[in-house]
Amino acid sequence: MSATNSFIRNSLLNFNRNILTMVLGFASVIIIARVLGPEKQGIYTLVVLLPNMLVTFLNIGIGPASVYYVGKQKYSIETIVSTNIFLALIISAISIVIGILSIVLFRDTFFKGVPIIYLFIILSVLPLLFANSFLQAVFQGLQDFKVFNLVAIFGSIMNLVFLIIVVLLLRLNVVGAIISFFASVIAPTLILIIYLKKRNIIVRFKYISKEFIKDSFIYGYKAHLSNILAFVNYRADILMISYFLSPAAVGIYNVAVSIAEKLWVVSQPVSAVLFPRISSAKTDEERNNLTAKVARNVLLLSIIIGFILFLISDLFIEIMFGEKYKAASNIIKILLVGITLFSAERILSNDLAGRGKPELNLYTSLFTVVVNIILNLIFIPKWGFYGAAVATSVAYSLTFILKIWVFCYVTKSNVFSLLFINQLDIALYKHFFNNLTRGLKN
Repeated sequence: MSATNSFIRNSLLNFNRNILTMVLGFASVIIIARVLGPEKQGIYTLVVLLPNMLVTFLNIGIGPASVYYVGKQKYSIETIVSTNIFLALIISAISIVIGILSIVLFRDTFFKGVPIIYLFIILSVLPLLFANSFLQAVFQGLQDFKVFNLVAIFGSIMNLVFLIIVVLLLRLNVVGAIISFFASVIAPTLILIIYLKKRNIIVRFKYISKEFIKDSFIYGYKAHLSNILAFVNYRADILMISYFLSPAAVGIYNVAVSIAEKLWVVSQPVSAVLFPRISSAKTDEERNNLTAKVARNVLLLSIIIGFILFLISDLFIEIMFGEKYKAASNIIKILLVGITLFSAERILSNDLAGRGKPELNLYTSLFTVVVNIILNLIFIPKWGFYGAAVATSVAYSLTFILKIWVFCYVTKSNVFSLLFINQLDIALYKHFFNNLTRGLKN
């Protein structure tokens, strides 16, 4: 199979996975929103935000570094897997301590209205979250997207199944939603263990490599700092809404964000495939041509899907979530501008990381995070969660503009080749639709 065909095949596998997880995610969000209501859903959102935040802040870039070094084939898979499991245990222990301190310090500010017992219980999931993240990255580096996708799908399926049983049927409310979250984390761990055994990958203490830890930190800290800033960019609004407003406001806003971010169903699967492909590419010309083609087509498809979502958001929210969540529709419309542009930014970020330049993503993220936080501090007290949506959309848009400039400066790419489709793209679309039409007729 040619490199291009392999890239398209893996991207389609990831796209199909994202469509399935999007549908499962929609169903999960609807159950939580309908059964819990805005206030209890806001409490649940803040509870699960804590471990996700700790994983993002404390993973020290082991995942991206694993993808990079698996692609470079500098270390054996046994070495990377064994070291990653060791690091997951050590880092999760540190994270639990930091999590406990965070609960004690911020229970009356960012976690006001949240039962403290929920926050302490959710910390126990951290070892599995770190292990899943580090091990899934190994399969991404191997470009084994069958396993990479199965991990995400199985987690989403188990989350939905448990939500139906313990939230919808047994009406356990927030406790049931937390149980479902645990199920969604445990299921991927089991899948990863099964496929590590199938590949005969042996985990041994003797395989733990100080050199790999050192190399992972040198590469990973750049990607890690960038990911922290990206997470703050994604979730600063949630924390500030909790601080300035209430759990109910968090619940409404989270529904809007969950729906609007589904627009990334186009960019996420392609980005995941692009990173290891760029890492293993031999020439800059090969990298530039591939990324330009991917970026402009992802942007076009995102604009089309975003426009459709803009038109149907009012009806969709009314039918699926009810009158209590009516305000979510306008939040979605505001967020769509930034989220659409950010789809292409994700492609460029993964290209730069694959070239071994994750620090460039760090620099651009730092600028936009500062802007995002400042705008949230100004707009939320004035306009409530609508202000948070405006701040986030502006921050995403600025990130896109800045990343385009940085990428073109570093790679000497033409800005028009990144943003606008050309005759070859149009011919490809015509060929696709002609084949589709013939297939339907037959």
